[in-house]
Amino acid sequence: MSDYKRLIIAILVLLLLLLLLPPSLAEMRVCPQGCDYSAIQAALNNASPDDKIVVESGTYRESLIIGKNVNLHGLDTGEGKPVLAPDSGRAVLAAHGAVMRGFAIGAASDSINCTLEVVLPAGIYLNDFAGKKSVCPEEAASWNSSDGINYQFNSRVLRGRLGNYWADYNGTDENGDGIGDQPMVLNDKNIDYYPLMLPVDSYKIPDEKETTVELIRARVNEPFTISLPANPTTGYDWKADYDYVLLKPESAQFERGDSQAVGSGGSSVFVFLPVKPGKSTIYFVYKRSWENIVADTRAFHVEISA
Repeated sequence: MSDYKRLIIAILVLLLLLLLLPPSLAEMRVCPQGCDYSAIQAALNNASPDDKIVVESGTYRESLIIGKNVNLHGLDTGEGKPVLAPDSGRAVLAAHGAVMRGFAIGAASDSINCTLEVVLPAGIYLNDFAGKKSVCPEEAASWNSSDGINYQFNSRVLRGRLGNYWADYNGTDENGDGIGDQPMVLNDKNIDYYPLMLPVDSYKIPDEKETTVELIRARVNEPFTISLPANPTTGYDWKADYDYVLLKPESAQFERGDSQAVGSGGSSVFVFLPVKPGKSTIYFVYKRSWENIVADTRAFHVEISA
């Protein structure tokens, strides 16, 4: 075979490989300050199909037209879920196959009928909705994750398909898995079959919150301690969520710091006993019991050996 023919064949093979390779998907970041974009619509305008747009904590008052099948992912970076609350207009989801997850969808204002309008089929899950009046779906959409998701709820490690939280949902949860037993019906074509009983923050889900994770190496039947700065006189308290199959809580107490003055801070000290080998994550939330405002979060990945 001549060198010329070999060159032609090599070029054809290279072109075929390029066609078979999956496209490189871009990830864009949107945040009130310090990101490439401060407006969601600007990122959408520059996105390509299948790109991921990560929207960080903040309140976004712009009206939106989501006209590309992108993955629009709201990420809690320490100040709560990003909130969609257009001052006028609404967010219009008009892309077949687009995904929207991780947002708090505000209540519709007096001047508009809904905050989120769904024009074409899309995937919408792990969002907090002020109520069913916040959305006006025209075409059939999927209101649940397509696959099972690992999550922790009330110190239980579970897996299942997850929908959205609806403030006006009044269903029951007999098995305590955090998923409603009855569906949330928006209309005859749009049904959330796995509605969440509590806001999404109550479910510990990987990739839904940007949290620094510390590593703890532990052994079965050897207690370990986690100490966190605290001041209970402010009303704030640390709440732990953990895998009760692998870990047993031995004690939790407040230890005052060097200052003995009334109202001074100290540390909340938690002692856990590993009961079997495995890997798990302990999540801590620092908040007042009567508020839904989180002041701090911590996470510890625990690797337990025999």
